[in-house]
Amino acid sequence: ETTEGRQILDAFSGLWCSNLGHCHPKITEAIQAQAAKMDYSTAFNFGHEDAFTLANIIADQFPGTLDHVFFTNSGSEAVDTALKMALAYHRINGEGTRTRLIGRVNGYHGVGFGGISVGGMVNNRKIFWKPFKWG
Repeated sequence: ETTEGRQILDAFSGLWCSNLGHCHPKITEAIQAQAAKMDYSTAFNFGHEDAFTLANIIADQFPGTLDHVFFTNSGSEAVDTALKMALAYHRINGEGTRTRLIGRVNGYHGVGFGGISVGGMVNNRKIFWKPFKWG
């Protein structure tokens, strides 16, 4: 609502946000409760009981041996990590020459070098490619 009392619908809410509204009481309450319990716990060489609980809930949704969950801090970090995991997987299995990574036309995969390298939005990466020799 504006200072003049006009109602505004934020139908965009940012590219990386979910349109759940601003200061929704239930969301604010849940954030406050979590911050009072544990505001942040790094996943680097540490673990937290709630992270393991959530990982198990997620893993239970998938069939067979798809039972590993890897948490990251952002979408860009998730994409870069997934690309590194894919390359590492093939190297560990004796297929180190499998290095081609693909993405979707007009796909947005984050702001890290991994994400822009497989992203389909050419303007997001063209200025960065000259200093590097790929191949």
